[in-house]
Amino acid sequence: MKKLIVLLTVLVFVVSAVTVYAAVQGSKHDFTTATGPDATIANASLCGTCHIPHGGALTGDAPLWAKNLAALGPYTTYNSSGTGATLSGTAVGAPGTMSLVCLSCHDGTVGIQTITKNSVTYNIGAVTAGTYVNAAGTINATVGANGYSPLIGTDLTNDHPVGLVYDSANATLAGLNSTVNATTDRVVDIYPLFGGGDGVGTTECASCHDPHDTTNVPFLRAPIANVCGDCHSGK
Repeated sequence: MKKLIVLLTVLVFVVSAVTVYAAVQGSKHDFTTATGPDATIANASLCGTCHIPHGGALTGDAPLWAKNLAALGPYTTYNSSGTGATLSGTAVGAPGTMSLVCLSCHDGTVGIQTITKNSVTYNIGAVTAGTYVNAAGTINATVGANGYSPLIGTDLTNDHPVGLVYDSANATLAGLNSTVNATTDRVVDIYPLFGGGDGVGTTECASCHDPHDTTNVPFLRAPIANVCGDCHSGK
């Protein structure tokens, strides 16, 4: 029985890895020369642009991260109220881990071909520029035909707040219409919270975006028509 449980556990991980691999392949997060649709890196593996099996950053929620998160920022955070808070008065913190892992490419300061292993930074290969990435490997401000640019930058004042505590108490604030599932630490069982537990955590980039899932564009966890209204009433 014990061997069967171990075998089933291994199979679950293998199936999950294959599913993630298939989802990333051919997406905008695929930088391999074989199947990458846009910018490519000469020596890139499908997963290795972001993850590294040994010596990666100890990030907790995103283990084996191949970027140096300590070198990022500083960031200017969301400040709609002028007091470092949202319009409802909820304090906005600094970007958490699951925002920094996204910003490690999307703030436009670190090249996609740059990885860090055991605190040593390497350049893994030459970049062939694409629509959104230049030959230096950094994301630029180019806007595609659909009006979208993946460059976020270090000024987050005009972006959805991250590092924002979202719990059952805050979910009752004016303008919010969702409760937090304390078992799954998710809002409406779709959007995960991070860094907390038991129904208390922060909203981060990865709360709304899944970098491995191309079902909803751009890497959203739900159809774009639903994402705002799932948490905000009257949107």
